[in-house]
Amino acid sequence: MKNKFISLIMLTLGLLPATLYAGADDNEIWLNQSGTGLVLNFTQKGYGNKVGLDDFSGTSADMIITGASNTFTLLQDGDNNKLFGPFLADSSTVNLTFTGDSNSMDWNVGYVGSADNLNMLGVITGDSNTFDIDVGYDASAEYLNWDLALTGDSNVFTTKIDSDNAVWNWTITGSSNDINTNQSDATDNSITAVLTGSTNDIDIIQKSGTTGCPTGQTCSGIIDVSFVTSNANIDIVQKDSGE
Repeated sequence: MKNKFISLIMLTLGLLPATLYAGADDNEIWLNQSGTGLVLNFTQKGYGNKVGLDDFSGTSADMIITGASNTFTLLQDGDNNKLFGPFLADSSTVNLTFTGDSNSMDWNVGYVGSADNLNMLGVITGDSNTFDIDVGYDASAEYLNWDLALTGDSNVFTTKIDSDNAVWNWTITGSSNDINTNQSDATDNSITAVLTGSTNDIDIIQKSGTTGCPTGQTCSGIIDVSFVTSNANIDIVQKDSGE
């Protein structure tokens, strides 16, 4: 089996386009980047591709992106592919496209830093995928707009959002999916969800910040869901800081 390894260290001061294409099995991209105005495009096609390490235990080879006003686009097409962070980004745009089965994503966005004014778009097609995305850390993200379209069966999608203002929209089509989402520590939270399929397990937790609503502001939590499903298990918990 032919292996490929790509290691990048970038210091970006202005606009720097970067496009990587990997067409064989077992491709790896290790990235350490800091700076602003980066346009970074990754395309990986095949089986067993990876961005970052297998988990967060490594120190020197993690995928680390830091900076502001960056645009990060990742396309992974194939099975058993992996994406791991961490990722720090203010005023940035993230586009994620995954096509295939048994893929894994474990991403910390804004951990030990911030992810203010972040726009994220995810398009996922496939079965038996596992995704765990944490955005913000102790309300270190001031604004998040996160849109997800997931099509497939037996996927596990977990997301935790600590943001002052979080807009979280997702559309899921498929069966036997396990969806867990937690919005916390925010003055305004919004979840809009559309689910179509059977035997899905949905858990939604939405709560306002632990310090309460700032003086002079009107804080709110909104959950707008449309479920067309059978044999599903759906739990929704919504509370403010006083509860």
